[in-house]
Amino acid sequence: MEIIGEKINTTRKAVEAAVRQRDAAFIQDLARRQAEAGAAFLDVNSGLPLDPEEEAADFEWLVPLIQEAADIPLCLDTAHPKVIEAGLRRHKGRAMINSVNGDPAVLESILPLAGRHHCKVIALTTSREKKIPAGSAERLEIAKAIARRAQDHGVPLEDIYFDPLVLSLATDQKNALVFLETLKAIKQELPGARTVSGLSNISFGLPRRKLLNQAFLVLAGFAGMDAAIADPTDKALMAMVTASEALANKDAYCAGYLRAFREGRLDM
Repeated sequence: MEIIGEKINTTRKAVEAAVRQRDAAFIQDLARRQAEAGAAFLDVNSGLPLDPEEEAADFEWLVPLIQEAADIPLCLDTAHPKVIEAGLRRHKGRAMINSVNGDPAVLESILPLAGRHHCKVIALTTSREKKIPAGSAERLEIAKAIARRAQDHGVPLEDIYFDPLVLSLATDQKNALVFLETLKAIKQELPGARTVSGLSNISFGLPRRKLLNQAFLVLAGFAGMDAAIADPTDKALMAMVTASEALANKDAYCAGYLRAFREGRLDM
């Protein structure tokens, strides 16, 4: 499973302060630690500025700075095409864009960028009209519509990471099951597509959140989830990824599990 490191996000007060003060050492240390812990991508979100021009300037500073410290691709997390363009101008290699959804205006503003720059894309199974549908069937239909428009813009199915959208278990005990049903349906109906989720929404409002997040990760991985937006420096979570992939027959001869054991990455 690919882990998209979540920690460079200005909703975190320390990160916001570092970006505002242009504290390069802080940002690079955060990037380096996530990459060394096993992240495949680093999510970059400086979305607190209300002015897209200011956010674009942040991305132009952040992208080369982060890739200087961590030689892995970035996941550019913003709602503004202008900001995405600013990040892509400075990005080395193939980036990921987080995110599009079923809203035609969003698709037509971001998918051309993704196609032109050969980006991977996170696609949320929601739309302006339907918001987040309650059931898996409607979420699947949104995913299919996104897939059609993406291919029209030269974004192949294997470059799309659909997010079936998990809501808190505290508001409805069926929310995890709806997510898993949607994920399985996407994998079946759109073969070749990838799937992704943030983990923390499932546990919002409940105690022992890390425990729920870890259990949810195992269930989602067994259902076929390909990537997770998470904290790669959480050793217990990363050990759970390694163990669950061995159990799900995604780790030939348990080679990854044994390597992680030898390297001390299973100690929690």
